Amino acid sequence: MYLLALVAGLLLCASDHPLHWWPLQFVALAPFWFALARRHAQQRSLWPLGLAFGCGYALPLVLSIGADLPILVAGIFNVVQWTLVAPLAGRLLARGPVLGAFGAAAVLTLVEVAIWYAVPMFGTAQCFVRPLSAAPALVAFVAYTGVAGLVFTSAALQALAVAALRGPSRGRALLAAILLAAVAAVLAGTRTARTFGPKIRVAVHGWGESHPGNTRNLLEVYEEWFTGAATTGAALLVTPETGMWVSKDQRDRAILRLGGMAKKHGVAAALGVWHDPTRDNRIWFFDAQGELRGEYRKSHLVPWLEDYTAGDGTLVPLDLAGTQLGGMICQDDNFTDLARGYGRLGVRLMAVPTNDWPAIREFHLENSIFRALENGYAIARAASGGISALVSADGSVMRLDHVATDTPGELVMDVATGDGEVTVYARFGDWPMVVLSALLVLFGLRRERR
Repeated sequence: MYLLALVAGLLLCASDHPLHWWPLQFVALAPFWFALARRHAQQRSLWPLGLAFGCGYALPLVLSIGADLPILVAGIFNVVQWTLVAPLAGRLLARGPVLGAFGAAAVLTLVEVAIWYAVPMFGTAQCFVRPLSAAPALVAFVAYTGVAGLVFTSAALQALAVAALRGPSRGRALLAAILLAAVAAVLAGTRTARTFGPKIRVAVHGWGESHPGNTRNLLEVYEEWFTGAATTGAALLVTPETGMWVSKDQRDRAILRLGGMAKKHGVAAALGVWHDPTRDNRIWFFDAQGELRGEYRKSHLVPWLEDYTAGDGTLVPLDLAGTQLGGMICQDDNFTDLARGYGRLGVRLMAVPTNDWPAIREFHLENSIFRALENGYAIARAASGGISALVSADGSVMRLDHVATDTPGELVMDVATGDGEVTVYARFGDWPMVVLSALLVLFGLRRERR
């Protein structure tokens, strides 16, 4: 049973980077559920199976990404998570082919959500279902349930499949699996069939690990970017996180120069700025007339890596570049609070300057796509040390990997913006899935006591 749990963890790891065999997401948990059910029937301890599964999943990922302290801590908590899930999930699996499968999935969902909020390392970017953003039409129902609903659905379908294969009540388990899959398919189909908002042409710029200001006058670089955006007909230009460093005596001059570029070329802009007077990380929003319309401050900092003043979470929604625009920065989009806040305001397009490092760039981009799917808006992501991307409101992606060339690059596309309607997830968040999961667990435990 230990070997079966370890293999299941390795299969789940193989669904992630660098292999990225994401369809394995729908089979990897099945051996783990089978091992838990068999070992519980033998009345033996279940937590070692969770430990074996967690090590098989998390340790190869940590080794491939690197042992930076935040990554290491996230990996440790991932192993702890599966070790905690195993005993209770195994008990609930014995409650019957349907209730047991739903109960085990509910336990995993509750622990996942607790980790996102209680251990603020990388939010949903550390969730095991993250690779499924590669199939946006398949998982579009997260607009109703959030990522927690995807965790529950994937885990429950695999637990039901195991119950159908090994138990006497095969018919009930199979029927429940079909109904659950049908509900998910209908919800996903409803989202993908909707009418999008108007398209807007956006230009995002980024670079690899070498900042263009190291060898050239940075204002000349920005002038070229504004010129290029105007030449391609872009209405909005987005640049990476902290792309420009601004001191106290430079602030007014920088605003004047950058605003002048926006006005000269008739291009609105969301520019990533390190604001030294207040030691914070922000976005400057310029309209096409050159006016500084707003400033957003990064609110979620990476523990142990970013030591400066965090923003207070104040949202900056604007009517800019012909659409309703909002902004977040890098780590902000690993969490759902700000993203949902903009969704409730009917924002259609999000500007997301970011600064990654090569080993995590694929992980971060995959997770960012879920914010578009959950809240129904498009994302313009400008990256340094990572992957710039233009994500339409349906989750389809056009990307540019700056690390591959280590040179500045431009990405321009007509992006399908959101329809401005508030999604169910934007309105209610994770609470519906948390309440449903808690009720399933409590009902299963109550039945066990009886």
